[in-house]
Amino acid sequence: MTTQGGGSLSRPLEMGQSTSTVGYFKQALRFDGLFWRKLAYLGSVYGPDWLKRNSPQAVGVIVFALVRRNRRGAIANLQRILGTADRTIAGVAALRMFVEFAHSMTETMEYYGPRSQPIQLDVPQRDVLAEALAKGRGAVVVTGHLGNWDLAAKTLRESDRPINVVMAREVNASTQEYVRVAREQAGVRVILSDTSVFSSLNMIRALRRNEIVAIQLDRMLGPTGARLVPFFGAPALFPSGPFVLARLANAPLVPVFIPRLGRRHYALRVGRCFSIPRDSRDDHGLVEVMREVAQEFESVVREFPTQWFQFAPFWPETIKLATLPARSEIDSSEVSAFGAETRAATANAGLRAQS
Repeated sequence: MTTQGGGSLSRPLEMGQSTSTVGYFKQALRFDGLFWRKLAYLGSVYGPDWLKRNSPQAVGVIVFALVRRNRRGAIANLQRILGTADRTIAGVAALRMFVEFAHSMTETMEYYGPRSQPIQLDVPQRDVLAEALAKGRGAVVVTGHLGNWDLAAKTLRESDRPINVVMAREVNASTQEYVRVAREQAGVRVILSDTSVFSSLNMIRALRRNEIVAIQLDRMLGPTGARLVPFFGAPALFPSGPFVLARLANAPLVPVFIPRLGRRHYALRVGRCFSIPRDSRDDHGLVEVMREVAQEFESVVREFPTQWFQFAPFWPETIKLATLPARSEIDSSEVSAFGAETRAATANAGLRAQS
């Protein structure tokens, strides 16, 4: 009787495990799944040079043809960026975007691999990041999915500048751990941007260690904390989280973008260093910084439109303004959460200093 009871209980568990395993393998075999990521890694690291040079064109064309949702999203975005209603023109640019993305992915995996090839990175004469870090409060770096941020992150780490990359969970869960481990093996710390209080605490602690905290500017995790900011002549939602973090941690905020100029050749585009006073009671200052950073981002995207790897529509066809805050202000819950985290980090730092 016990055996029968045990059997009846075990069968649903096995079925659940089987279903979970099947779902995982389906994700792994999807175009953005772990199987193809590992296959691309092998080709990017161990393949002959002619394969690394020519395969991204073929991969970009194939994915462009097969993945309709991403193709349509890219075309819609490029219509606004290029200022054209002609879907053919935008479609040709979108195809080039897919190919550019394949090139960047190939060079990223090669650079992170055991057979890394030299990368040419053009840097500005003025080192704005060094000036920001000299203040001793760390630096919040805002960037976007433009060019090759992963390459710059590893380069900054190799120049003895500790860097923490805040990343959302991968859309395809099968690649989550693989991507995290690859970055951390290169010395780039990963902070997952979930809703956990520990995520924000880790960001604050990194800034207090005078480290770089890099956050993507063009990915929304949800409507909370989003602000409508002019972008290519229309309002677009940008996350206010990086700006709130810089304000409450009293850390400088620096926009950084890394466009691709050619094969294994990139440029480090560093914007102005922004300061958002922590004791400021006027939210207008924060929103103005968001606007100025969005303008700097827009100028880089305008120069390299097919390197902004935004495959989902960035400007919704209909934006219900009634669902957004009546004025551009920081949500009280957002301030309270970050304020509590700052106080907690300060208290913990004090306890460690006393011990």
